[in-house]
Formats: sequence, structure tokens, C-alpha cells
Amino acid sequence: MRYQLQKDVKPIKMLLLSGFLLVLLACKKEITETAVDAFAQINTEVKYSKGIYNVQFTLQEYPYKEVGIKLAISKSMIHQNLNVRQEIANQASLNRYAVFLNNLAANKTYYYQIYVKDSASAKEVYSDIFSFTTNP
Repeated sequence: MRYQLQKDVKPIKMLLLSGFLLVLLACKKEITETAVDAFAQINTEVKYSKGIYNVQFTLQEYPYKEVGIKLAISKSMIHQNLNVRQEIANQASLNRYAVFLNNLAANKTYYYQIYVKDSASAKEVYSDIFSFTTNP
């Protein structure tokens, strides 16, 4: 009789352990990935005041690791990453960023591309290329 009782306890322990593991795994936090188009409503604008150009733009809300622009005197230089001036943007307000640029040549067209670095991975994403012409 004693032997029979111990033999029945082992399956009960296994059943309880299995039930505990099942509950534990059922409570596992599910990771969902959300796609964000950072440049969906970018609304770029360049303002000039006292020799300083202020490039402003809007991004979709997201905890970016870094936001900035790449500036060059031609589109091809940006594409080739050749003689590109990289400037980190400052957050001006909610979802609005600004980069201040000085020492730009007069009456010259500059091209810029906005970039964002993802805080959750090592990915960098780039906008279209925009341009502005400095004052004479």
C-alpha cells in the first residue's frame, strides 16, 4: 500500500509542474513591432535671421536616438556621402526639430537630407533630399 501511494504522487507532481509552466508561458509578454514613417508629415522650412539659417522639420512621434541633417552643395554628394556636413538637430517642440547653420556661402544652393537613428536598433533612415538657396 505504501509503495502504491508514492507511485501515484509522481504523476501528480508532474501534472502540477506542467500546469505551472503552462501558466508561466501563457503570461509571457508578447513583443509587437510597430512601423513608424518618421517623415510622413515632415513640413520642412528654412528661416534666415542675422546670418544664421534655421532648418526646421516635423517628425512622427518616436523615441529617436539621434536626429540630424546631412548638408552638401549637390544631391550627388549626399548620395555618395562625399564632403557632407552632418549636423545634429535639437528638439524645438513636440515632434518639431531645428538645425542652426552658419558660415554658408552667399547666393548658393545647398541640399540637405534629414536622418533619424532608431533607439531600438542600429538602423538609420533618410528622408528625401531638400534644398534652399542662401541670400545674396
